[in-house]
Amino acid sequence: MNPTDHTLLKKIKSGDRPSFMLLYERYWDSLYRFVFVRTRDKEISEELLQNLWVKILEDTAVIQTDESESAKGYLLRYLHYRIIDYYNSYKKIPPIVSIDESDFPIEITDTEYFEILEENDISALFLMIDEVVSQLPVTEQNVYDMRIRKNMSVDETAEALGLSNKTVSNKLSKALGEIREQLNPDYQSSKKLISLLMLMEMITKY
Repeated sequence: MNPTDHTLLKKIKSGDRPSFMLLYERYWDSLYRFVFVRTRDKEISEELLQNLWVKILEDTAVIQTDESESAKGYLLRYLHYRIIDYYNSYKKIPPIVSIDESDFPIEITDTEYFEILEENDISALFLMIDEVVSQLPVTEQNVYDMRIRKNMSVDETAEALGLSNKTVSNKLSKALGEIREQLNPDYQSSKKLISLLMLMEMITKY
């Protein structure tokens, strides 16, 4: 039985990486379609989605779920208002598409956005990442463990390891860069995976 969004969000709050990946995979396609059909801009769509995932990592508790423990309604409403902000910022006229048209069909030529990682693939992916991390210098391993696995802040990690905040961020960036370099060929063409790794790198700011 698949865990509900509410269950995944509780686990994400405690730093559970597979739960974040499952939520990410569960909604990436539908949320990307939702944003792209309203902006018709690939880069803006990706940016708005990245901001949403960062919000989930930063403050999981604010993500609301409905009576069926689904977060989809909240995520769509959040993106709906961010799209309005986008049009207001650039003084553009938005297309006339309501929030209720979340399943509006659209052809996207880059089919890699619609590849799906099954749960066993997710486990294999994290095993591969852990293998790469195990070969990194000890300091980078420790930084990765605290920042990504334990969801510790830059300040907490720096204090625990006796490093500066800048060094912590640099070490994590190097670790994530090495992971990208060592990706199994099965994942190297995955734009969603690259997007996820970029997202992981973005949290070095927090």
